[in-house]
Amino acid sequence: MKTTILILIGVMTIGTVPLVLAQPSAPERVIWNSRPIPVHVQRYHERIVHFPDEIRFWLPDSLRSKVSVIAANGVLYIRALETFPKSRMRVQGLNDQQIFLLDVVANDVASVNEELIVMTEDSVVNLTNNLAAESQTQDWRVRLTRYAAQALYAPERLLVGDNAIRRVPLDITQPIPLVRTGVIEATPIASWRGGGLTVTAVKLRNLQRHTLSLTFESSNDNQAIDLSRMIRGNWLTITVQHASLGQINDSKDTTTLYLVSQSPLIESLGFPLPDTALSVENNGG
Repeated sequence: MKTTILILIGVMTIGTVPLVLAQPSAPERVIWNSRPIPVHVQRYHERIVHFPDEIRFWLPDSLRSKVSVIAANGVLYIRALETFPKSRMRVQGLNDQQIFLLDVVANDVASVNEELIVMTEDSVVNLTNNLAAESQTQDWRVRLTRYAAQALYAPERLLVGDNAIRRVPLDITQPIPLVRTGVIEATPIASWRGGGLTVTAVKLRNLQRHTLSLTFESSNDNQAIDLSRMIRGNWLTITVQHASLGQINDSKDTTTLYLVSQSPLIESLGFPLPDTALSVENNGG
């Protein structure tokens, strides 16, 4: 799975560019404690209610012409067709047979959240464990990338060691066809491993007579390279040191790419390499 985590990173004196994204309102979470769960729906709008299991539901007769309800993949989609007072719905988990009661009301007031997540004590424990594992993996992705960037760019007096990260042999000695279209030359320069993951630093060099922008999104600009599509291989994260490359033979025609993967570089590339790109040891010579 390929994930881009940032466009520019700041290392010591290297500047950073803040990236601001619009964030949707966080979903409301409630824990089922045998009490009916209030669900407010704005007229002509939809409210999405998540459950920890596949579900089925029952509507009271009074609501059948006033609301549209669909259940799919453990999610209840409730759309109010007109206003109505508080009415009780019954929802049942298909695996554990757990019954949930919803007190649904519809009016013209906007709902605070579009999504509501119904949780049980067991699902709370599972979510906590999953989030902890995901956070640990994400931390290693960032930790490895930061370590590699500091090792290559930071002044020696400012280098900070990390006993949990070790440098590993890199069995590639020549440029490889990492970037599609061939407009950028890619040469692996170093690899480190830690937390069960590998980060590889790759030197990128512009081969064109014009500057190139390095992005992680599609663009109509023929001088922009969408790295999320153009980088070959299987990577957990892709990070680039600078957001652009100067024209060929310019002092700014190179930058460094950081690739974090589950496996070593050669196994993660997803394409065979010519013998000339491999070191003597790896080539069996």
